[in-house]
Amino acid sequence: MSPRTHEANEAIRDERKATILDTALGVFVERGFEGTRIQDIADRCGLSYGLVYRYFPSKETIFSTLAESALDAAESLIKTLPRESPPEAFGAFIGFAISGPSPHYFSIIIEALTNRGVAPELATGARERIKRIMAGIAAGGGFADPGEAAAWAESILAILLGASIMKICGVSNGDFASQAAAVLSAPKKE
Repeated sequence: MSPRTHEANEAIRDERKATILDTALGVFVERGFEGTRIQDIADRCGLSYGLVYRYFPSKETIFSTLAESALDAAESLIKTLPRESPPEAFGAFIGFAISGPSPHYFSIIIEALTNRGVAPELATGARERIKRIMAGIAAGGGFADPGEAAAWAESILAILLGASIMKICGVSNGDFASQAAAVLSAPKKE
């Protein structure tokens, strides 16, 4: 039997890192940042404590990687909305955003924004990126009044984050979120 190639070793390394991150996502959502230990992640992955540290030097690094990935995905999602999108687009956007693993990623964003144990630079960076996301939502709505666009964007983001939490907690399946977004997107009656 010949030794593994460099490419095979890299593939194994990438697969393990992905497994650790996928597992950590669930653990952080269940226990929060401060309630999660590397040992919890290792146990859930079926890996040794030391092996997890070989891939990630700290719990903070794992969390930061997840938060950055979640923010990247949210920004990418916003960029898919064309300017002056119709109301239905925002309903579909929110419906998509709370499907699959997305609620867990939004939970990580919320944790990055609100947990005092999170590194200050991560929290500050997350706040700046959320502002960019809101600006992207505002631009997508096609409002002439910047104040109205900003308020509308905050409302859409609040629905998105709230719907994610409600779905994770089993309070709602998230169906109301796209309806709420469509109501917010509907033109005002004079």
